[in-house]
Amino acid sequence: MKKLLCAAFAFLSLSIASAAEIDWAGAKWHVRTGSGQPCASGIWSQQGVWVDTKGWLHLRMTRSQSGEFTCVEIESVKRFGFGRYSFEVSGPIGSIDKNVVFGIFMYPPKDVGEDGTNEIDIEIARWGHALAPQVNYTAWYRSHKGNRHDTVEVPKDLANATFDMTWQHDQVTWESPIQHGKTIDFRGDIADQPQTLIINLWLFHSPSPEDHNEVEFVIKSMRLQ
Repeated sequence: MKKLLCAAFAFLSLSIASAAEIDWAGAKWHVRTGSGQPCASGIWSQQGVWVDTKGWLHLRMTRSQSGEFTCVEIESVKRFGFGRYSFEVSGPIGSIDKNVVFGIFMYPPKDVGEDGTNEIDIEIARWGHALAPQVNYTAWYRSHKGNRHDTVEVPKDLANATFDMTWQHDQVTWESPIQHGKTIDFRGDIADQPQTLIINLWLFHSPSPEDHNEVEFVIKSMRLQ
């Protein structure tokens, strides 16, 4: 009986561990669970993350059994370095709720830099302002806290877009058809060491979307050149 209990416990532990990690785009990803910031509801759930039969990654902000909204986040197990990254995104890009943030960004492990440095972002967010531009590009300084930031306003009905981010020595560039030929880039004091890649969907300064509806984004592909 003791052996059976031990075996059952080991299987349960393995199942729980496996449930908090997914495979997508040729890489392994940790799925965040538990409590903590920046999600304004303070709840991170693995239930809103899955990969479908087409290989598309789904991130869905859902309600918990208690009725609270839960945020979702995955972080790559491996680190990514210089290269051209392309993300095909589907979701409420143009109609993003003012309290919701969808992010794709490079984030520094502790041996690379502290929070508020090195990060390189693509974010769909209005940051609490209903009329603010929806697309945000940000490059955080390597040597100290602080960042450079630019935005793009898109039509309210925009639901599909491709975002290209080229990260090279001391320069990061963003390109997308939504920019109508305009290239956005920042140079100097840019992250120069490999970082983890994080994709998340979370609540900004409010425990629920303003319209109180669940929100879903899908990344149909991630390509690295």
